[in-house]
Amino acid sequence: MASEFGDLVIGVVGTGMMASAHAYRHSQIGIPVFVGSRDPAKGKEFASRIGGKCEGGSQEELVQKANFIILAIPPTALRDFVDTHRDGLVGKGKMFVDLSVTFSRYGSPAIQPPTESDGPNWHGPYYDMVNYLRDRLNDPSSSWIKAWANLYYMSIANNKVQPVEVAGDAAAKELAFKILTAEGWEPLDCGGIADVPQIETGFHPRRVKHPRHLQFNGPDHP
Repeated sequence: MASEFGDLVIGVVGTGMMASAHAYRHSQIGIPVFVGSRDPAKGKEFASRIGGKCEGGSQEELVQKANFIILAIPPTALRDFVDTHRDGLVGKGKMFVDLSVTFSRYGSPAIQPPTESDGPNWHGPYYDMVNYLRDRLNDPSSSWIKAWANLYYMSIANNKVQPVEVAGDAAAKELAFKILTAEGWEPLDCGGIADVPQIETGFHPRRVKHPRHLQFNGPDHP
């Protein structure tokens, strides 16, 4: 199955429960996965527990090797990742997946995008992390999506297949659809980059739930 993905290498930034779920699930269908940690030894040890085609090391190594990068780190670390690795990311055609839930009941202004300019590429106000990070990186070659954000980490790890809302740039969205379909999930096209705020997890007034999401989860699911 991995052959259908060509030179795809999924990078998972982080070593928490969500990172573990993604690294395990995607490596199970034969896609090479690289786990990047600020502590390279921790990244290697983490990957060894996943096994298979999962490798680990530093975030710098991940930036070099991966072309589809899943950001499984706390929202407060997202901006630093983009800023720290800018030189290795810009112009490389990288794809990024944001998993943050900063506008859910677990969110707060402290972990949401800043409401005032924090740099030359700020075009807020922002109601999602994808557009904030996308503007901050300011790289026309990159592609950004919100996906997998509405799922519990155990659902991903145990392949509890269900509909998955996806919105964002076309290239990353197409590849996410391909990965989700290969794993047996049901990807839902929720629009382009301007539509990302509508699938931000939570009960805020911007939330627009895909009809299939509503059918499967009911109205009380964020």
